[in-house]
Amino acid sequence: MIRIRDNRTGERRNFLPRIVLTALALSLPAAGCSDLLEVEDPSVANPATLEGRDGLPALHAGAVGDFQVAFGGNSTYEGYVNLVGLFTDEMHHTETFPDRLKIDARKIDPRDGTQLDNYRMLHRARASAERAIKAFDAHGDPASDATRWAEVLALAGYTYTLFGEIFCSGVPFSEVDASGALNYGPAETTEQTYQRAIARFDDAIALTNAHKDIIHLAKVGKARVLANMGNFSAAAALVNDVPTDFVYEIEHSDNSGRQNNGVFIFQTNSRRWGVSEKEGTNGLPFRSAADPRVPVATQARAGFDNTSAMYDQLLYPDRNASIVLASGIEARLIEAEAALKASDVPGWLGILNDLRATVDGLDPLTDPGSDAARVDLHYQERAFWLFLTAHRLGDMRRLVTAWSKDPNTVYPIGSNPKGEPYGDDYAFPIPVDERNNPEYNKTYNASLKGCLSLAP
Repeated sequence: MIRIRDNRTGERRNFLPRIVLTALALSLPAAGCSDLLEVEDPSVANPATLEGRDGLPALHAGAVGDFQVAFGGNSTYEGYVNLVGLFTDEMHHTETFPDRLKIDARKIDPRDGTQLDNYRMLHRARASAERAIKAFDAHGDPASDATRWAEVLALAGYTYTLFGEIFCSGVPFSEVDASGALNYGPAETTEQTYQRAIARFDDAIALTNAHKDIIHLAKVGKARVLANMGNFSAAAALVNDVPTDFVYEIEHSDNSGRQNNGVFIFQTNSRRWGVSEKEGTNGLPFRSAADPRVPVATQARAGFDNTSAMYDQLLYPDRNASIVLASGIEARLIEAEAALKASDVPGWLGILNDLRATVDGLDPLTDPGSDAARVDLHYQERAFWLFLTAHRLGDMRRLVTAWSKDPNTVYPIGSNPKGEPYGDDYAFPIPVDERNNPEYNKTYNASLKGCLSLAP
């Protein structure tokens, strides 16, 4: 389920359909809720019911559910909120599983089963959204179906955004045609991947009859991509009308293991990783800052390995906890970054302090006095506001690509908390399984191997 929440009051506004599917032809989705559909929780959707206009609600729900798993994880899959946290300085390894230790240490084997499974889930979410888009294109009514239609377009845009932020340049996007045949996709640059995202966000924004919050979702997503590409002024202009109290959540549930919040399951419940503290020299003080935006347990407990000290994240306290995908706070942070890029220091600082004034216990910031220190402060603010929402790796890459920071001053270096030396991965490598893709083999070459550049 996805819900829109008022950031100031905590009130949630539900308008999505409540459907749970187990069709062979469609991925299992999360539950949703609305008065648009009164029959709740059918256990099986016959593939025949997915055809034509009558199938649109089910296809929409499938896209929502598959995105939920890829993004926030569940009882089986880590999801990219977890994996981005582990790869960066948000979380550190406290278990025994070697694949995840390599992720934490930034030296991922392309044969790594953990990242392969999650890579597949992100492609599954993309394919599920794209399938729904094709159905809406063929059978949807731009007036009555606009909200669902725009939402699957926006979710498709977010899958491409995550591919661009998380993976090295060269991700291929294969498609299944109307006959069921698989058309292999070639390796695409990070910039091409971001252009895919922008196209889907633009299509969502164009559906002006959609609920305003879905339009805001698409605008924040597109602005996120534009910022990653260094186009800060366009990004800021795009989100100017997004209210600060807008929040779009991916909601989890204890209805089934598939719907559980994966951060709670793998961290709090299973003790696989804990919140980091100044990890690898360059990491931020997520624990010692005692910042209310980063709720962390004050006492450590033993991790799964029974030797590592593990500090629990408290942001997601149970299986039902929702995860923010996009918000008006992110919109303001994008505007602040554009002001900083334009050397408008008072404007930049004013936006940050206006946001801080909404949280008890946060004092106003003062100008640190140099461009480099301002950039560092801005990205610490982003890290605390957007903690454990799969933004941190994209931010690290942008610090290098758009702000010309040395990667060795951005990423953790030296050895991780378990004494494992860090590698030199700046993003996730493309899994070895793509070598079975003949088009990928033709197009992936040395020029695409850079994980920091936006284009070869």
